[in-house]
Amino acid sequence: MKLIVSDASPLIVIARSGLIPVLNGMVEEVIVPATVYAECTLDLALPGAQAVSAAVEAGQVHVRPDLTRPDDPREEQSGLDAGELAAIDLALGLQCPVLMDERLGRQVARRRGLTVIGSAGLLLGAKQHGLIPAVAPILDQWRQLGYFLSNAVVKAVLERAGEA
Repeated sequence: MKLIVSDASPLIVIARSGLIPVLNGMVEEVIVPATVYAECTLDLALPGAQAVSAAVEAGQVHVRPDLTRPDDPREEQSGLDAGELAAIDLALGLQCPVLMDERLGRQVARRRGLTVIGSAGLLLGAKQHGLIPAVAPILDQWRQLGYFLSNAVVKAVLERAGEA
């Protein structure tokens, strides 16, 4: 895959677990809108903030300006935050997939015609490409870090990875 636009949550958990190189192995260019970068690094004392900042400084993740979008009151009422909307808009503008885990955000992105990839799905692809040996230990680590992944998602990914 050439490009992907990331929302904050997947980028933070990937950075916290030291997997930015794996993300870069799957995608030529990882892009975040300025709003998402600000959400990730607003307080550098928060978990993952320094790792995201370091990834940007190292050129592993690229920050782009938010795209101006026409007001769409239906989306404003959808419960999405500014970062999710910015990620969707930038992915639409670049005509590339969006890396997003939040259920409502994924629904809005799909309705707008985007390909949506979740962080667990990204791990599955990384295993299939030989970039990681197993998915289960990473999913366990993410859950220990407090990252929410439903039991159904974990089960499905582990089954597809041949680790169930």
